[in-house]
Amino acid sequence: MTGLKFRLVLTLTPALVPLVRILGRSIRWRKRYDFTRDRGKIYALWHGHALGLALFGMDRGIYTMASRFADGEIATRILKGLGFEVVRGSTEEGRAEKGGRTGILKLMDVLRKGKNVAITVDGPKGPPFKVKKGVIFLAQKTGAPIVPAVVRFRSFLELRSWDRFLIPYPFTEGEVIVGDEIRVSPEDDPEERRSELERTLIFLSSLEGR
Repeated sequence: MTGLKFRLVLTLTPALVPLVRILGRSIRWRKRYDFTRDRGKIYALWHGHALGLALFGMDRGIYTMASRFADGEIATRILKGLGFEVVRGSTEEGRAEKGGRTGILKLMDVLRKGKNVAITVDGPKGPPFKVKKGVIFLAQKTGAPIVPAVVRFRSFLELRSWDRFLIPYPFTEGEVIVGDEIRVSPEDDPEERRSELERTLIFLSSLEGR
């Protein structure tokens, strides 16, 4: 994103948040998931489903992560406007220049305090539908269960982006499909659990539209 385009989008963000809220309120949700029952859980979703879960989970104090770069600033402002708590950093590599270590440590603290966290497991840059190891590391270190989740809409726009980002049309039906929780013990092989989560999310995604 060029500097001019970034500044323009940033300027428009305050006006965008109310519009996104109106869109979220117009969705007719089925089988509404009760976030209030959860304590210290990790919601794992595809990057392309981020808006869908954000619309579903507005004003529930869920924590999430946004990058330290320009696009992360825009995402942070929108997410905060939707009632999310945002940690800046990355679970992808844990490198200091990306704020990875700081971000992971903050999320670990949040989970241990019983707060819920949502992570786009194939973000921030892909490849799409490939779970990265950060979410498994976080679950293993905290003992927090991972809740695989996908979002589906009856009518939506799918962008031609790397993540096939989904934007629902107003007043459409929506549903969050949740799989069985995955726990990662200190003795578990992280790669096995990573593959299990990836298979689960792919399976849940295959149920969309049925």
